Amino acid sequence: MEGILFSSIYFQKWKELNTLKPKTVQMYISHLKVFEDYLVLAGWKGELDFDKFYYSKIHDQYAPVDLDFMDGFIEYLHENRTKSQAKHGFTVVKSFMDLLVDYDLMEYNPLRHFKNPFYYESFRNRALSEEECLKLLKAAYDLDPFFQQYYLILLLQTTCGLRAKELCKLTVSQIDFEHNIIVIDNGRKTIIGTVRMTPALQKKLREYVNHPYFIAWSKEKDKELFFIKNKPFTPADLNKFLEKLRKKAKITRKVTNHDLRATMAYLLYKEGNDYKSIQRQLRHKKLKTTLGYLPIHVELNGYLD
Repeated sequence: MEGILFSSIYFQKWKELNTLKPKTVQMYISHLKVFEDYLVLAGWKGELDFDKFYYSKIHDQYAPVDLDFMDGFIEYLHENRTKSQAKHGFTVVKSFMDLLVDYDLMEYNPLRHFKNPFYYESFRNRALSEEECLKLLKAAYDLDPFFQQYYLILLLQTTCGLRAKELCKLTVSQIDFEHNIIVIDNGRKTIIGTVRMTPALQKKLREYVNHPYFIAWSKEKDKELFFIKNKPFTPADLNKFLEKLRKKAKITRKVTNHDLRATMAYLLYKEGNDYKSIQRQLRHKKLKTTLGYLPIHVELNGYLD
């Protein structure tokens, strides 16, 4: 059996150590194949290492697979599997990683304390409150008042909700100021999509790309929009930035990039946008995936079923 996951030491050891019945093992393998497909879609290449999953050139160090990445997998299950398949697929991957941790093959399972999101009763509101958003924006401005790159990232994510890899790969050529949209053609998804810009975001982006710091970085080339220490942002850098920001803002809960996507959906809903327009902004294939981002149980119950 070949492939990123199936050729890894993780799968080989899991086969050796699990105590499941043969029929259950085959069921696990079918769901692990879906996880492997997602790893390929996410752009993973080479030998799989969950403890050294991200690499930051800036800090010259590795970071382990995290909940933000696994959130993307959950979204992938929402869009590509039935509810029953997704529910079992989540359970299989969580159990698979639990065994790896128990045998010291993996340092930490990001799903260990995460309830199965495919049970309606385990729905969790991941959106930040408006007060928390304002605190983060103020913290971002205070940390970087001159260039305002941090502030722009927060504004972009709470209004456009790009996935981490899409944000890190974003370039100036993807910003269409004339039509007030951003074209998403880089990152985890292979299908080209667009997101709308608010007037405030468009204004801030214009200021940003004309700032001396950005001009010096880009050297009139179509380089990544966000950078640090003369290198492009990576998903690991984004996670560290958000952790630093939430501490500065004195927010006790963990804040991930995926939380910002959920926040964008929630804010759009509060502003009176319909489900379909929120779906377009999130670029979900299925409406039920979008509805899972909105913390309104009663109205969504029928849709989620």
